[in-house]
Amino acid sequence: MQSRRARRRAAEADVQRPREYLEQFPLDTLKMVGTLKLGGSNYGLVQTKDGLIHRVVPGNHLGQNDGRITSVNDARIAVIEIVPDGLAATSSGRQPSH
Repeated sequence: MQSRRARRRAAEADVQRPREYLEQFPLDTLKMVGTLKLGGSNYGLVQTKDGLIHRVVPGNHLGQNDGRITSVNDARIAVIEIVPDGLAATSSGRQPSH
């Protein structure tokens, strides 16, 4: 079991990495519209409010709370994001809406 300090470090944002395109959108405005299997890889298809569709894989980031995709399957795109709780940052599992 992780200590509280280890959990907090795991939930901290990596401020050194370059921001990805889908991080400019609030997570609740992104919509999962499907999946694509290509060359043995499973991609999630995410639509932004402007109607454009973007291909994502585990490890990509999206949403404005440092969301990171942890898995993609036919039913969902699993995202863990950092949500402030007033005392310290915590992780929360969420997914783009269907």
